[in-house]
Amino acid sequence: MAHPPEPGALMDEAVRQGIFPGGVLHAERAGRPRWRSAHGRSALDPQGPAVGPETVYDLASLTKPLAAASVALQAVERGALELDAPAGRWLPELPGAAAALTPWHLLAHASGLPAWRPLHLELAPGQAGTAAGQAALRARAAREPLEAPPGARVEYSDLGFVLLEWLLERALGLPFADAFHSLVAAPLGLTELFFVDLKDPTAAARARAGRVFAATERCPWRGRVLSGEVHDENAWAAGGVAGQAGLFGTAAAVARVGRAWLDALAGRGGPFDAGLARRFCRRTELPGPVRTLGFDTPAPVGSQAGSRLGPRAFGHLGFTGTSLWLEPERELVVVLLTNRVHPRREDDRLRAFRPGLHDALVDWLERGGGGEEAA
Repeated sequence: MAHPPEPGALMDEAVRQGIFPGGVLHAERAGRPRWRSAHGRSALDPQGPAVGPETVYDLASLTKPLAAASVALQAVERGALELDAPAGRWLPELPGAAAALTPWHLLAHASGLPAWRPLHLELAPGQAGTAAGQAALRARAAREPLEAPPGARVEYSDLGFVLLEWLLERALGLPFADAFHSLVAAPLGLTELFFVDLKDPTAAARARAGRVFAATERCPWRGRVLSGEVHDENAWAAGGVAGQAGLFGTAAAVARVGRAWLDALAGRGGPFDAGLARRFCRRTELPGPVRTLGFDTPAPVGSQAGSRLGPRAFGHLGFTGTSLWLEPERELVVVLLTNRVHPRREDDRLRAFRPGLHDALVDWLERGGGGEEAA
């Protein structure tokens, strides 16, 4: 029986077809790298740098599990956060029914808040990317009417993670980027997973120095091709650091956080408490898509994770073309980083490509693939 194409060949073909300009595929099993390859270029410019393992990608909504959920778990462990306490304890600005939201509701996408609003367009001239813009955007998110009672259903909501980041800052008494660095990145020894804080030009320049960023969209709102600044408009307007988007990183750094979650679930220690990790990874039992606290789960039909991951798999997608999937049974970590939104977001052929890539990778691993690959 003929074997399916090997993952590297599929990645090269995707670049050739223009599904994305470049990408990095990284897989680990039982804590050991089993596949690592880089393909294409960081931008459509043929003279631009080739993608390598060190190329930094805008991780978009991978920020939710990697940063927001990971920081929230640490906040609970330290006694600074109670998952079932009313959010109004930390955010008295929340009006009416919203004050009864809990961190659990926000993490589980069960807040009743809408999926998204273009809050960046409501800021005053000159506010976007500043501390004043962040404050105005948060205040506007807090006033957004609920579309369903908290806990009634699951509906993916960026706005819930705008509020969650704000709540975590209040609970921990730290800026969110500092909390992420001290509670997640530093304990794991990660320097290549970070925010670019536009509110502090010196810090932003330091974050960009010496790094190669994959370009994202030619943004009509900002009038330029984006590189080293967050693609998500609301996160950009809030200064580049947000709970729903804003994290940048390499594939290996993303995989390291994923491995920490699997280590915690297996009781092997690390920065995440085992009992709390299991609570965070418990699947919701509410109407709507099945989620955990901060993570998604594979859809029953047509999942972006493919068809070969086990029943306990969980992960997340990022709008820019990124994904992370974790499977506890085989201790698999699979990271795909692309910039499929470059130069425009309307091209979404990645959705048709990604499941087959994941299936080919799992098949390759199951056939005994074990060496690191490089391209």
